[in-house]
Amino acid sequence: MMMRPVLCAALAMSVHAAPVWAQELRSVDDIMTMADTFCRSFEDGTFDAGDAVHQVELDGAPPFDTIVDSSAFLCTSMATAYCGTGGCSLWTIVGDTVTEFQAEAWRMIEWEGRPILMIARDGGWCGGFGAEQCFEALTWSDGRILTVMPSPE
Repeated sequence: MMMRPVLCAALAMSVHAAPVWAQELRSVDDIMTMADTFCRSFEDGTFDAGDAVHQVELDGAPPFDTIVDSSAFLCTSMATAYCGTGGCSLWTIVGDTVTEFQAEAWRMIEWEGRPILMIARDGGWCGGFGAEQCFEALTWSDGRILTVMPSPE
């Protein structure tokens, strides 16, 4: 019976171990401010964005779009502040739309001149186990994201 309070305490601590992106993010500055605030909230850590910001072509039209990869974020007071076992937050900014994904890794590819964002996902996203990896291909059309729908079971 003593396990329940210990388990509850452990769960309560784990809830605070990862950042909560509750606010609406509208820009790279919003993402950086949120990440910096989260870092400083634990033992007044110092935040470094590293090489998290990438200018890429996602929608096939100028200007360049932006990807922010939180796997590059560093916080001096937390070793794994921005990523978990399922990956890290990855934001795409196309025009004024910010979309967040969970990614273990990502890469831009091109198929017959069309840009495609490939996201490596935790197996749980694809009907597998967490240690398995699968991939999602994303393209943009008419201001929205297109991807293959989940297969029926």
